[in-house]
Amino acid sequence: MTAVGIIGCGAISKFHQEGYERAGASIVHVCDVRADAARAVGDRYKAKASTDYHVLLDDPNVKLVSICTIASTHKEIALAAIQAGKGVICEKTLTDNPADSADIVRAAQSSKSFFATAFMKRFYPATVQAKKLLGAMGRVISVYARSWQPWDLWNPELTPDQTTFPSHIKRGYGGGVLVCGGSHILDLLQHLVGQPTQVVGQMHTRAGMDVDIQANAMLWYESGAIAHLETCWHPLKLAGYERNGWDERLEINTVSGRLDIYTTIWNRPGENGALLVHQANDGKTTEYRYPGTNPFDVEMATMVKRFESGEPASPSAWDGYAVDEVIDTITRSSKENAVLPVKWRV
Repeated sequence: MTAVGIIGCGAISKFHQEGYERAGASIVHVCDVRADAARAVGDRYKAKASTDYHVLLDDPNVKLVSICTIASTHKEIALAAIQAGKGVICEKTLTDNPADSADIVRAAQSSKSFFATAFMKRFYPATVQAKKLLGAMGRVISVYARSWQPWDLWNPELTPDQTTFPSHIKRGYGGGVLVCGGSHILDLLQHLVGQPTQVVGQMHTRAGMDVDIQANAMLWYESGAIAHLETCWHPLKLAGYERNGWDERLEINTVSGRLDIYTTIWNRPGENGALLVHQANDGKTTEYRYPGTNPFDVEMATMVKRFESGEPASPSAWDGYAVDEVIDTITRSSKENAVLPVKWRV
């Protein structure tokens, strides 16, 4: 039974905790700068509770660590965890800039550490099946990828914490919708299509804010495929597959057919299963419908299994870095109004 330590007891941490619990791992130490938050989680799992992550990393009983803090703190904690000899699962985004993310990759590679970046949307059954089908579908021609999330920042009067620089959105999430929504979609693109060679981007930031609320990009791939990416925090309450405002999908067109993947709202994943539709050139259309599945549970179970068996982490530290590098390139492209190459640092 893997002994786990969790650093950060906020909203996303809950999904790591429950995933470990259902996977049969043992949560033995938790940490949060808020003592009451750490105690609450510690009491639930009969685990030690600390307010200093160094105390957790010094605990010899902890073998695998989840980093669930804000992205600006990830580098410091991740490097310390690697140095302490722990396996690591770090929430996305890996850091808030690609240079820091590249440093983590180098440290993980040098120490041969188990280091994963938590992109749970790879673990939807629909995504797993799409990956299998793509292997026999030939060359990818084009992709349309969107992540529209129901948060109306277009119409209401902005609150003081949204117009303070840095805003609570910037401090808490590391960026706007490209970081929050686009990062998962960019990871699915690299998982299913590959690494882009160049991008062009355009981002919209409402006057008075310091984060984007809409971002669009075009990405080119060595295979010749082109992806169109659209992310937006929007006011459309009934949009999307579940008709709850969550409107996220990938349309992947190949020489032999099309795949459409429709995801479900991230924080209520058990309500409905993600949908996969396969349209073949012979006219046959197959829908892959799944029961409500919590991809965090599948993710944590898979990570624990890989860690215990000595398999490489996947998604890896490099996968997390790659997403951060593409986000940075799209952001710079928007500022410079230019097509930019994606330059890999590691």
